[in-house]
Amino acid sequence: MPDNEQNPKIISFEDGEVSLNGEVLPGIITSLRVSGQVRFDEQQVDGQSGKSKTPQGFEDADISLELVLLTDSETDCYEKLEALNRTFRNLDGKANPQVFTVASRHLSARGVRQAVFSRLDTTESEGNDWISASLAFVEHNPPVVRLEKAQAKTPTPKEIADAAAARIAGVLGVDTGAVNAEAEKTIEVDLN
Repeated sequence: MPDNEQNPKIISFEDGEVSLNGEVLPGIITSLRVSGQVRFDEQQVDGQSGKSKTPQGFEDADISLELVLLTDSETDCYEKLEALNRTFRNLDGKANPQVFTVASRHLSARGVRQAVFSRLDTTESEGNDWISASLAFVEHNPPVVRLEKAQAKTPTPKEIADAAAARIAGVLGVDTGAVNAEAEKTIEVDLN
């Protein structure tokens, strides 16, 4: 059983804080943005400029989060950045980036249930004792396994003839090749 199924990782973006399994990560949320877009199948059309676009569903949502990492009496902005970077680089039991179950009213309203921490960008200005961090998450939609019924294959005329020859050969106790050869002679005679 995968690590995230045994112990689901829950990340929430509420009240100006980011928390992971109840532990508040460093930084103060300044903005949260969720982007979604339609997936198109694009095809070049002969004799026309441009491409024909056919809507094919939706792309996974992109989530952007802006944090400010401040220096305070307990830790400086660099220690907070190290803690944030450890969360970003943390792997699951299979050495993959972790999938988080999302607990946020904003993301729930957009239909996002799970996300992967996909990017961490940081910016520092000279003379400031704070770091701006941009966190990016991508919606995670696990593949759906579909079980389809096997369709019965319609046999070809040759497959029917081979099966009939095999049955006849079995009943007569002769080689299947001999039955097929005799059947071919009969067909030739009937056609002439």
